[in-house]
Amino acid sequence: MITVERADSQRHSAGLPSERGLSVFVCFASEDESEARRIVQFLEGDGLRCWISARDVLPGDNYQEAIVRALEKAKAVVFLLSASSNKSREIQKELALADSFDKRVFPVRLSAIDPADALRYELATSQWVDFFANHDEGLRTLSITIRKVLADSESDGNIAESESAAAHAPAARLQPIVAQGSAQFEAIRVLLARHIGPVARIVIQKAAIEAGTRDCFCEKLAAHVHQPSDREEFLLAIRTQLLPNG
Repeated sequence: MITVERADSQRHSAGLPSERGLSVFVCFASEDESEARRIVQFLEGDGLRCWISARDVLPGDNYQEAIVRALEKAKAVVFLLSASSNKSREIQKELALADSFDKRVFPVRLSAIDPADALRYELATSQWVDFFANHDEGLRTLSITIRKVLADSESDGNIAESESAAAHAPAARLQPIVAQGSAQFEAIRVLLARHIGPVARIVIQKAAIEAGTRDCFCEKLAAHVHQPSDREEFLLAIRTQLLPNG
């Protein structure tokens, strides 16, 4: 696995910005790469640092781990909605991960289409920016909106952090809910991988460290399972695995 420190060293050697302090993760279907690159060029020209897989996944890096790492470090996600991304299961996974990491998503419509049912669930509370009516105006609106939201979030986050730091400190866990490499970890990884693929391992590692209780751990993982019926079945299965004799 490539660590953040190693990745940053490689990015520096390649003349790319560090992943630390990234502002925007760009989520797009491969068919829309040229438009994604234009958006990145504009946003970075306007001072917003971006991460785009077509440029920033390094040789030898694990693609899915790179996606998860970049989503964790980013402060916001720009999602390009098109006919291609509307039916992409990989896009659904990336947006589900963004939601689990509490990232603000800024959807950009490249044409006059509505999101498919799976995406509609993930984007229910997001405000759209339309590019198909006036592309240049859409770029300006996107950049201004991201800057305003990030500035407001940073201000709110600083206040919340200072108020809750003392209360949360005693709750820090010395041991994860499940240990990596254990039979429980592997069984839960297999269950979650059916829904989100190989990134399940990274998601479980993160949740196992951050969750304060087993119930919280289960809910964090279940957030990645989109369909309500599948989510209930998944919750039952992992709770069974976490029983003392599971």
